[in-house]
Amino acid sequence: MPVTWRSWSLAMLAPLGLAACGGTDPIARIACPRPAIPADAADLTRYRDGPVRDLTTLEFDAKLNGLSGGCRPGRRGEAVDLRITPSFVVDRGPASTGRAVQVPWLVAVLDNRTDQPLDRPQRFATTVVFGPNETRANVEGQSITIVLPVSEERRATDYRVLVMLQLEEQELEQNRRRGPR
Repeated sequence: MPVTWRSWSLAMLAPLGLAACGGTDPIARIACPRPAIPADAADLTRYRDGPVRDLTTLEFDAKLNGLSGGCRPGRRGEAVDLRITPSFVVDRGPASTGRAVQVPWLVAVLDNRTDQPLDRPQRFATTVVFGPNETRANVEGQSITIVLPVSEERRATDYRVLVMLQLEEQELEQNRRRGPR
């Protein structure tokens, strides 16, 4: 049975409740931050270069529609390893020239207390290969692991993790105009 955020969180909360009664148990520092998908960066509609942007120039339309994964204690209890696997629904458009498209996505880690980025976003690309006469594909991206340092001063929940499609400025503006789909 695959581990979901909810089942994993429930499994982690039971020891945390006991740790709260017993003092300064290091297990209390491994509460898993829940990654989020910003609504305005969950869709990517990519068109062929040129002045016309309509169905005839549509190369692909991708949606980041979910995340799976979980956390485990990292280096000597001084880190939390957060594993994330994104899932996508991708539609091939009439202007697509082949059976494969690259869906670019990224992961940003922010300080949950200040909303400031802690490092540069990590960039990834998922290759989606369509079968003959296939125009839609449901795929999972590569699983990645992010190491989040923890200590008495910084807990895992002090991090905010955002997973999103890598958009050009005009694609982001289009998403904001049309709203979430």
